[in-house]
Amino acid sequence: MTNKRIFLCDDSIDGIFTAVYQAWSSRLGHANVKLEEKCEGSKYSNIELFAEYVVVDTDLTQSYKVAKAIREKISEEVYEICCLAAMSDYGGKADLIYRFLVLGFAVGCSIVEHLSNEVVNRIFRISKNVNNEHHHLLGFIRFSQLENGLLVATIHPKNNVLSLITPHFADRLPQERFIIYDGGRKIASVHVPGTPWMLVQVPEADQNRFGELMKYGDRYKDLWITFFDSIAIKERENYKLQRGNLPIRFRADMTEFNRSRH
Repeated sequence: MTNKRIFLCDDSIDGIFTAVYQAWSSRLGHANVKLEEKCEGSKYSNIELFAEYVVVDTDLTQSYKVAKAIREKISEEVYEICCLAAMSDYGGKADLIYRFLVLGFAVGCSIVEHLSNEVVNRIFRISKNVNNEHHHLLGFIRFSQLENGLLVATIHPKNNVLSLITPHFADRLPQERFIIYDGGRKIASVHVPGTPWMLVQVPEADQNRFGELMKYGDRYKDLWITFFDSIAIKERENYKLQRGNLPIRFRADMTEFNRSRH
């Protein structure tokens, strides 16, 4: 009897792709392996009896080989779907991506047409959810300007979409210094004119500073509130429609819904 081998990987694209590489290379058979992303604060989410656990250290070389194989042997579209799924908050996404790739390498680029397959259908829905949140945030992010000219914004997305959002603003604000802080994951993207933007982990001591920075008034904040008030037509207020177009969960980070001025 072959015990199942569970590969525990980092909750990142490179971490998951590394686990895909190692699980496939183990040659134990797809039915005898499982991928699982590490939980925050511990490695295990739900320990299975009679299973061998293998901790996977992220290896960029192995991750690159998997990414290259997906793009060349299946399609660029499937690669993008896997990346979006890896950014999601879906528990069990690592194994789902693995099962999707097993099918993809078997049938090729036509895998995207197999929506009746449960694995394909689920990964499509998850990747679409990530992409939708990404596009929502492009319109919902609000910057505040500090006295030194630095632009700062805070977000709390469900999915890890900071790396999708930042290129949009780096392209449209090439001469601005800005920071976008993901308050849920304690990471930030930093843009300095003339250099590539980067993702950084925010030290514990600095995390409260972002909340404090957003409390200070600035001309951008006043402009947003003035614009919001000026386009509103009291007789045509429709809170149900507004909630549909602007989900409540985004509003805590939006200037026009935080009315304190200084």
